[in-house]
Amino acid sequence: MTELRDLQQMVQDIRKQRGFTMEPLQIYTLLNEEVGEVAGELKKTWSKNYPAFDKQKLSEEVADVLVCLIALANRFEIDLEKALVDKLVKKDGKRYWKSAETIREEE
Repeated sequence: MTELRDLQQMVQDIRKQRGFTMEPLQIYTLLNEEVGEVAGELKKTWSKNYPAFDKQKLSEEVADVLVCLIALANRFEIDLEKALVDKLVKKDGKRYWKSAETIREEE
């Protein structure tokens, strides 16, 4: 399995090679555009007014979101693996989650 830091380096190398923007506001704008494209694909799961849902297209749009998010993190030299562990496990791990009560009740 590829490490998250390796993915960050790969995204940085490819974006640099292709001459893609490194400006934070532009990356953020692209990220939002890609999130909208994910929404468009998800709408196909329930709306009869659009072509049939295609998991492959959703996969591509989710990947685009991840690339933009990684590019934004790279721009500010954020180690995503560390940031994720720090936030999800260390910081949020100490919080009380009411939603966890529902899970315990269902078990």
